[in-house]
Amino acid sequence: MHITISMQSTIPAYEQIKMQIKAQILSGQLSPDTPLVSMRQLARDLRVSVITTTRAYGDLEAEGLIYTVQGRGSFVKGDAEMVRRQYLREIEESLQTAVEKGRAAGLHLSDLQNRLEEIYHEQCN
Repeated sequence: MHITISMQSTIPAYEQIKMQIKAQILSGQLSPDTPLVSMRQLARDLRVSVITTTRAYGDLEAEGLIYTVQGRGSFVKGDAEMVRRQYLREIEESLQTAVEKGRAAGLHLSDLQNRLEEIYHEQCN
């Protein structure tokens, strides 16, 4: 598991951690039942507070991507594909809404594509 944090980013550190772990789970880099680095160790490695890593892991658990076993640590949940499908449905609904609103505002498809690319690249930085 490889995670890097940018302190210059406008995205909070816990969100950066969460996004990177989520991407590794959904891409298959982290397979089901793979143990995650402990919250304390991750906090030390990234030079952030344990509160930050606790928030990231808590959010991932609430989203159904990881589970925690008392005294053993946190692990990747086995149903990441189901979560991925759920995200894809939500993305499709959001895009449908964006297209409807874009058409109502008189935007062309290329305008929507350009804006989507801008937002995507903003999130990657």
